Order: sequence, then C-alpha cells, then structure tokens
Amino acid sequence: MSLLGRLEDLSLTDIVQIVYLSRRTGVLEIVDEHGRHTVLFRQGLVVNASSPEHPDLASYLAAKGLVPEAAVPGLRQMEEKGIPCGTAAIEMNFISASDLAAAVHERIVSVVAPLLQSREGEFNFILSDHVGPLDVEYDADAIFKEGGFPPQKIVSTADGEKLKPLRGLEESMKVGKALLRSSSPETPVSSLDLGLGQAKPPALSAVIEDNVLPFPTPEEREDATFAPVPDDEPFPEVTPAPELKPAPELKPAPEPEEPKLRPVPPEPAPASRASQFKVAGGLIEIESPDATYRNVVLFERNPLIRVAARRAFGRNGVKIAQFGSLDDARTAIGDYIRANTFFVTFLELNADAEVLMQQLKRKNPRLPVVLIDAEADLRRRHDLLRKGADLYLTKPSAARLQPGLAEEELSLFADELVLFAERAFQQWEQFTGGLDPDAGKRFYETAEKESVDRSFGILKQLINELSNPNDIGEVSATILRLSAEYLDRGAIFIAGDHMFTGVAGFGPTDGGDDMTKRIKSLRLPRAVPSILSDVASSGEAHRGKMRRTPANVELINSLGGLLPSEVVALPIMHAKRTIGILYGDNAAHRAPIDAMTGLEIFLSQAGYAFGNAVFAAEKAGR
Repeated sequence: MSLLGRLEDLSLTDIVQIVYLSRRTGVLEIVDEHGRHTVLFRQGLVVNASSPEHPDLASYLAAKGLVPEAAVPGLRQMEEKGIPCGTAAIEMNFISASDLAAAVHERIVSVVAPLLQSREGEFNFILSDHVGPLDVEYDADAIFKEGGFPPQKIVSTADGEKLKPLRGLEESMKVGKALLRSSSPETPVSSLDLGLGQAKPPALSAVIEDNVLPFPTPEEREDATFAPVPDDEPFPEVTPAPELKPAPELKPAPEPEEPKLRPVPPEPAPASRASQFKVAGGLIEIESPDATYRNVVLFERNPLIRVAARRAFGRNGVKIAQFGSLDDARTAIGDYIRANTFFVTFLELNADAEVLMQQLKRKNPRLPVVLIDAEADLRRRHDLLRKGADLYLTKPSAARLQPGLAEEELSLFADELVLFAERAFQQWEQFTGGLDPDAGKRFYETAEKESVDRSFGILKQLINELSNPNDIGEVSATILRLSAEYLDRGAIFIAGDHMFTGVAGFGPTDGGDDMTKRIKSLRLPRAVPSILSDVASSGEAHRGKMRRTPANVELINSLGGLLPSEVVALPIMHAKRTIGILYGDNAAHRAPIDAMTGLEIFLSQAGYAFGNAVFAAEKAGR
C-alpha cells in the first residue's frame, strides 16, 4: 500500500524520517503546482530524485554539461537494452564514477531543497519489494559504499545542527509505519488521520557538506509510546459471499419495475434521507443527495475490498458505484459523462482497465483516474502515469489479508481511496467556482474545449510531418500513428482500379506475424463485395458492424483472426477520388470506439500527400 496525504499535514522531513527509520524501499512522489517530483529510496537510503525540469538522469547530466547532448539518445537506447543510463555513461567514458556520484547528490538536493519548506502539494509513497539499477538509473552499490545517501546527507537545519523530532512526529510515525506495514499488534492503527497539528519545523536547507550530524537513531526513539487511535466503527468478520449484499443498516427503497437505472444525479433532497438503488450490476449508496458531484466509480473484483471501500466512502457522504465487472463500470462511467456529472474512478489494473482509463482521459482529462495494482512495479507505474493516470496505488497482498490483519489492512487501504477522492472533490469545487446547477456543464464544456485545442495541436504537428509526399511509407506511418490513438487495430489500403493493396498496419495479430508484413501481402479484388469496396464506391465513412462476405472474412483472417465488435472504414480522398482506405476495429479489447473527429479531419488533410505518394510509387514501379 501507500503513504498518502498532503505536505501541509505531514512535512517532507517527517516522510523522509519515516522511510529511513523503517528502512523501506519505494518511490515518493510529490505533485504540486510545478508538476510531479519523485524521490527514490532503497532500504531507507535516498538513491535518486527527479523533477519536471529533468525527469531522467540522462537529461540532467546533459543539462549540466557532464555528458554531450548528442550522447543522450545513445544512453537511452542502452537503457532500453537493460543497461542503466549512469552505468552506460561510465562505461562509454563520458563521466567518471566519482563525478557521477557528485552529480546524483547534486540532483537529489536540487529536487528536495525547494520542497523542504513547502506546505503545498500532495505526496504518495509507493512501497516496493525491489528497486533495481534500471529503476535507480545507475548501480548504486557500485557508486556508493553505503548503497545510497542517508537523509542527513540530503537535508539539515539552517544552522547545520542535528534534526530533532518534530512535535507530532510520533503520531506521524504511527500512521506512516502502519501504512508501510511495520506497525506492531501493540500499536493498532485502524483509521488514517494525517491531521497532526504539528508545530512549524525549523528552517531547512540542502546539505552540501558531509560533516553534519545524523538523524535520531532507532535506539533514541525506543522510549516513544504510540497510543492506539480509536476506531469509530468496528470492522466485523466478513466473508466474500454475504458481503456482496447491500449494507444491512440501509433499508432498501421500493425498486421500480426496470431492473437497472442509470446513475443520473438525484434531485436535491434533505441530507438525512438515505437510499440505495441498482446501477448496471453495482450498488450506488446515497448519503447526501445534495452533493451531486461526490461520486465514485470502483472496479475491483475482490469483494472484501469493495465492502471496505463502501463503508469508508459511506461514512464520508460519498456515493459509490462499485463493480466486479469492467463492462458494468464502463456503462456507469458513460452514464455519468452523459449527465455532466463529476466523479472519481478507481480501477483494478489489467489490460482492459488501462484502455478504459485512456478512453476516459480522452473524453475528459480532468476526470481523476486511479489505477490499483496487485503489487508495486515502478516501471509499470511510470508508464501508467505517462499515459494519464492521476495516481498509482497497490492493494493489500493476500498474505496481509489473514485473520487478525485483514481488518486493519482493508480499513487503511479504503482510507487511502477516500483521501484521494476528497482532494479531487475540493479541486472540482475550486475549478467550477461553486455548486450551482450549471457547474457540471461548465466543467465538461471547459474540458471539451481543452481537448479540441490539444487535438488540433497534434493534428497540426502531424500534418507538418508530411514533408515528403513521395514516400508512401512515411505518409502511412504518420496516419497509423494517429489512428492508434482511437483504434485497437488498423490497416491502410491503396484503392486501385481493380484491387485493394495493403500498405501497412498495426495492432495484435493473435500471435502471428507482424501486422505490416501481413497487410503488405493482402490483395482484395475491388469487384467483390467487401467493406472496402462499399466505402470506395460511396466515398462515405462506415462505422458499426460488417457484413459477412468472403472478402471480409479474408480481411479479418489476414489481420490475425481476432473478431471485433465494431469496425470503421474511412476513405482517404484525393481530388474527389477515393485513393485509399483506412480500416480499423476494436478487436483487442472490444470496447466501444470513441468519436474520431480528429482522425477524420487529419485524413482530409493527409489525402493530398497520400495521393501524391501513391502516384509516385506507381510511377517508380513501372
């Protein structure tokens, strides 16, 4: 699980002490107005850090003039082959081991120093079982005798004196250790409370010299006593089957004849009124109908986690729609979007959930999405954040969900979900400027405008890349690159007078050859009925189902055999003539295909370049 909260509740100094004294491994990420900052720990030692200005070690070394700018692409290629960037720089004689050690220390200090006094920002410490050289970006054991930096070599007080425990740090340690799974049975912590009311810490500064006194040792803290935090609600023993039912304390309201209702926000009603109703296979509980924006969608297959989440969100007046089926969660998300409703989404991580997250972000990038992994994987976390996830969390392991531990683990995990959702609700209020009836509409209209502006920026960039209209391969690759943002699988065909000729493609082939290799060998007669001949004849786009004809069956088999539930075929026009066709479908995940306005606009602009490239290829072939 994670240590999650705000810097105003738990300072960076406290966090570093918690991680160091408990000798934990993982990554601390801090998100503020400047972007995402990270600090990497291994066995409590700081081994690396990054900032929005220098997200990786290669860019930092180049910016400092320690390696040539021209060497950066080579270093990243070495990293893709399994050799850490810093190790590659040493082996290629760009930098010495001692200079790399100094650069790593300077980089860490440059990231940490601005955050020491800050109380603005949100943090998340992701516990990991292992952090390897590729994660660290260099071999820490080969560079440092200790394997990294103890905190006293990173931060100290302004006058260099020993850092003393802050008032309230014992409470911080109690919460932090519990979330990091190091609390003992004698010090139970059953709820997350980071409102510590601690005193303002002394002024901190980055450490440049090594002659500073150490942090308090674990022995110095042996006399600290942590009082148990009272639990406001016992967590009774549960088993998966019975807990799938609605909470017993809520009496069901009479249900209408229709078995499933859409999660449209209810009409305002007295806050004391509570009710429940079915939504696409899940249960939405309403504690305060006036707060129509306090909505949560949870996809999680473990019923124990769903029960814990339902109770935690219910205590905080949040409506939760929870599902064990991703299709049901997708349906509820679509209903909320159509109703201009704000909501926070939590998705148990799998390939389909990742696709759903990307689709949701394309609809409205401002809707928060959290992906929940079964175990921490820092590489996977990096990829998911890059693809648009707002937060990466890990759920309690099966080993921790044993009698005597399950109650505390589930409660702490559910509190993490609540904490993130509450921050998202506050940000939504600040963004909309109020809770009037039109707030949701303004929220979605603003997001749509931002999405359109961003899409046109991408389109302009891609159109500018069509610099060589005589190269059919370059034009096709550019079209397919944008198509991959909308489709699971795609292929481009030249529409000749007698034959459709495959040019290139992308997507899964169900274990077969590369898609482009398959497409280049495909020839379909124009005279026989097919989705390609229909589009070529009409000049109109096709979207939906596809007729079962011999040519269409051959097309699907040539793509690898995976059957889609929805297909599209878009004409590529040149001088009012269909010169090519882009075929695409959703065979990989069978999720509904989003609106493709941006792709259609791009094809209208790319038609001239594609046509010229086709003519050039035909001329060269004669």
